[in-house]
Amino acid sequence: MMSTPRLVVAVAVIAATFIAQARAQTTGLIPADAKAIAALNDAFGKAITAKDWKAASALYTADGTLYPPSESAVKGRPAIEACLTAFPPVTAFALRATKTDGRDDIAFVQGTFAMTLAPKGGAAPEQASGYFLQVLRRQANGTWHIAVQMLSLHNR
Repeated sequence: MMSTPRLVVAVAVIAATFIAQARAQTTGLIPADAKAIAALNDAFGKAITAKDWKAASALYTADGTLYPPSESAVKGRPAIEACLTAFPPVTAFALRATKTDGRDDIAFVQGTFAMTLAPKGGAAPEQASGYFLQVLRRQANGTWHIAVQMLSLHNR
């Protein structure tokens, strides 16, 4: 049997370890940042549906990277705007975040998306859906912008 002083020390060490692990697991975004990031995703969806490619690309960092489904990486706001402009017309678009987390000046959002595309030539609208992952960076002015966004389509 352990003596009382040793038992106290052992309990103190275990408690300190547990508290340190709990702090590491609970570090995250403050509610205001989570709300700002949700608003950014709402603005992205509205810009895509409105075909406002300049507004959509402005939500990325200046050196941001977009990984469109089945395409090569697109880097920088001008290239992202050009990529979005070339996309088939989108008549509906929605992002659903399933997890948002981060700390300090970096965050991530993962979730799903769904969109309706209007193909050229009057063909019937197509439904597309998939997963997305975003890495966001807080800018010097306190706003959040997309640093990296990756979209992946579900298998059809």
